[in-house]
Amino acid sequence: MSQSLHYFSNAVGSVDFVPREYVALHWTGAPLSSLEFRALYVHARNLLRRHRLKGILADHHAMPEAPTPDDREWLLREWLPQTLEETPFTHYAVIPMPDPANRLHTDAVLQDLRQLVTVGVFDDVDQARNWMQAA
Repeated sequence: MSQSLHYFSNAVGSVDFVPREYVALHWTGAPLSSLEFRALYVHARNLLRRHRLKGILADHHAMPEAPTPDDREWLLREWLPQTLEETPFTHYAVIPMPDPANRLHTDAVLQDLRQLVTVGVFDDVDQARNWMQAA
């Protein structure tokens, strides 16, 4: 198993990566702010592009609430298409928030993602890591 390297962090989360494989997003549990939420994804894009990584493993277990509708819209309509144009990103592994009412990855969001990348939804990080490494 490859070692994860730290790249960026702010109050709401961190961005790590496994060289030659994928980006890992983790949340701290702090209340989300739009600026910090978007910064994590912008840094994830930078890593995907710079290191030619194939995917993202997003562990949302500690995310305290779902992002705002504006942030979800930005993620799906701006960040994702731009990222796909600039990177070899093809896989997205997610560990959803425990509370279904607060999930970023609702069925509608997952359906949108699945139209553009291969998506895996997992119960724990080890399952997601194994899937990403096999991709």
